[in-house]
Amino acid sequence: MCAYRRDPDKFTVTAGRDGSRSFGDHDDRWSGPRYGGGNKYKNKKYGKGRGYGGYSRGRGTTGGRPNPRSRFEDDDGDINMDSGGSKPRFTPYSRGGRGSSSRGRYSRTRDRDNNTLQRLGLPISDEARWTKVTVPHGKKCEKDFLLKTINGQLTAPFEPVYFHHEGKNAVFYVKDPDVGSAIKRLSNRMTMPNGYKMVLHVMYSKPPIIPMDESAIKKLQERMSDRYDPTTRSLNLSSMFSDEVLRAAGMFLALNRSNVMSNVIKVIKENIPELTSLNLSNNRLLSLTHMSDMVSAAPGITSLDLGKNQLRSIEELDKISGWKLDHIQLDGNDLCDRFKDRNQYISAVRKRFPKVINLDGHVLPPPITFELETSTVLPRTKESYFLNEDIQNIVVKFLREYYSLYDADNRQPLLDAYHEQALFSVTASYNPANDYKQASLNDYISESRNLLKCKDPARREKLLRQGKLPVVSQLCLLPKTTHDPNSFIVDISHASNTHLIFALSGVFKESESKSDKPPIRAFNRVFYTVPAGSGMVITNDMLTVSNATTEQIQNAFKSAGPTPSSSPVTGVPPDLPSTSLGGSDHQTMIQKFSLQSGMNLDWSGKCLEENGWDYDKSAAVFTQLNSEGRIPAQAFVK
Repeated sequence: MCAYRRDPDKFTVTAGRDGSRSFGDHDDRWSGPRYGGGNKYKNKKYGKGRGYGGYSRGRGTTGGRPNPRSRFEDDDGDINMDSGGSKPRFTPYSRGGRGSSSRGRYSRTRDRDNNTLQRLGLPISDEARWTKVTVPHGKKCEKDFLLKTINGQLTAPFEPVYFHHEGKNAVFYVKDPDVGSAIKRLSNRMTMPNGYKMVLHVMYSKPPIIPMDESAIKKLQERMSDRYDPTTRSLNLSSMFSDEVLRAAGMFLALNRSNVMSNVIKVIKENIPELTSLNLSNNRLLSLTHMSDMVSAAPGITSLDLGKNQLRSIEELDKISGWKLDHIQLDGNDLCDRFKDRNQYISAVRKRFPKVINLDGHVLPPPITFELETSTVLPRTKESYFLNEDIQNIVVKFLREYYSLYDADNRQPLLDAYHEQALFSVTASYNPANDYKQASLNDYISESRNLLKCKDPARREKLLRQGKLPVVSQLCLLPKTTHDPNSFIVDISHASNTHLIFALSGVFKESESKSDKPPIRAFNRVFYTVPAGSGMVITNDMLTVSNATTEQIQNAFKSAGPTPSSSPVTGVPPDLPSTSLGGSDHQTMIQKFSLQSGMNLDWSGKCLEENGWDYDKSAAVFTQLNSEGRIPAQAFVK
């Protein structure tokens, strides 16, 4: 041990090998009996029987003992500030351990980050203001009971956003973090109907991504209609997140969320493509990535207001540079402060929009350009591509028969669809375009032959199924599915007398999912086929599976019908020789028709019989009658 003495008559500090320090007996603030007797803290809050006259502490933590300056004796003239012993601070987010703060470690980090952003003059993200509240086993209680019980314990009512269930738990969001802290303090203070205490898990969260159902999209369309001026062809979508009509309906539609922006673009594309002026000010936009599709949806826009948003880089304008703007408002965004002078700012904007004559409300001198006015009309895009009508008929018929068997409970009949030396592989990956929590792809990833991730040549070889029996065996192991034929898009890449190559993309859902809402998957499939008898068989089948985008989810399974008459795969083919996908007896036709139409076997047989067992004619008749609502409900009772 080594001792350090400032004054031998006043104070000593002794350090031991274990890093502890002892304050000696010369300081009467720490003096006392060295062993046992007279210890003021004996059997008290700070420990039992620490028999040392000097106060000792190790490095790094007090270990629950009193701070050396927490107590003052009256003998030397100091005043005792401790009245009746110290009390712990109220810590609503503390777990009771050492070093807990009043709002928790995450809160301190959040506040520190927000202070840093404010000091640098940067905007505080909207994500920092949201709180997610989870009530374990809350699904057993009614929504009104949970919210009224929590509201009854608060001094002021709160407004829950996106109340829903995740498994057995009830979940909702609140915008104010102070309200989240108040709700956190109510955990274990209220009683559930089953007698158990109500537990509330509260954590800071990103803003909720609220799925938009048909009613929400309809309400959005109505509000856009109210905000549209047909005389000037202008649409005012400023401050949509605080729209009083939508909030009164319990809807929080922020344009900085991809699902909301995609539906706005869809409404514009389908109803007001002639739009010329658009106001998107004060919508907390951090990026224009989700707006890029609006350029093609409304190509005639010449006036755009993006003021009072949170755009930080002038490069964001590159994503909408396809518009020929002459008026643009950017004032109120951080990007405006990143230029040394006004001329540099004007030059950067005109680099993206050369025809701008009004910037932030200021008239600019006419630009000097050498561009000749030319109008280029691009041909209409085709979602599906067939070389000719004959090939279209063959492929559509093949796909109809193939997926009627693939979506059935037993996929063994698909053996007839594959060549003896057929190859099959599956690749699975999460969709990078989605900003919501994606459903698990574990059922596919275990067999995924993604060449970017599967580096082992031996494993690559193992995951490549060779021969029609191993291929179909692997197909039978994949989750049971229901495909949406109206989502099918076909592209023929090669057709000759020896083989036919085509790609198919679309969406499907897993029919045996344990979830109340089965996840919607997106897929792409490439078929290599060769002639066989009167039909064709598959020699190479490559399947890619991912999670569907928000737009695909909203458009999936909109209409039921045995034929994709409204699909990009259009046209009902005439009678063709049967392919290699099986028989044509009446019972098989009835089962296929029932599977694809959703009707029971009796009504499916009736429809086929009345149309002379012509499958395609029956399908067309069903689609028409179903769209007119003329098929009774009992036809769909199985």
